[in-house]
Amino acid sequence: MSHWERLAAQSQTHAESDYHKAGYRLVMEQVLYASDPRSRIAYELIVKHRKDYDALLAQLGMHITHNPHMGYVVATPNQYVAEKMRLTETRMALVLRRLYDDKMHATEILAGEAWVDMIELERAYKDLLNRDLPQKAALDELLQAMKRYGIARLEETDDEQRNQVVIRPGIVDVLGETALLQLAAHANAIEEEEVDEAA
Repeated sequence: MSHWERLAAQSQTHAESDYHKAGYRLVMEQVLYASDPRSRIAYELIVKHRKDYDALLAQLGMHITHNPHMGYVVATPNQYVAEKMRLTETRMALVLRRLYDDKMHATEILAGEAWVDMIELERAYKDLLNRDLPQKAALDELLQAMKRYGIARLEETDDEQRNQVVIRPGIVDVLGETALLQLAAHANAIEEEEVDEAA
């Protein structure tokens, strides 16, 4: 009998597949939030059986960070691999992290989340990167990628201009100091290559 089978046998409510799915979701989604209905069960299982999941993810070269105050768990590689993000994603992630930090310092955080409208995002993107925010289709794709990384989601309204990007608290762990330095170096290296190729 496997360890997960034993846990399922002891549980009155969860099958062995629930334990498998929880670990899989954490690895694939990187951040699981207790407040998200889709993630709640996986979040609770991982928190309750933290040692088991720590051991499992350690075999994949990852570690788990749990923030009980903000209600999320994050799986991060022990050696952050910046190359997993495309350059456009890297740029957006860096801008979102900066905006989150600014909102945190201004105490404009609600339940751990920072709300940013499109005008604010466009301004920050221009100020920080000296380039225009991507057009709608490309921007939607970028925001979907940020959602997959567990660091932001789009709150849509009837008026596109009033749509808001919600920067989620897990961004602090997904993009910690080491990751930020590596992402910035990764973006600079790619941009230098592009300049060399154009010359």
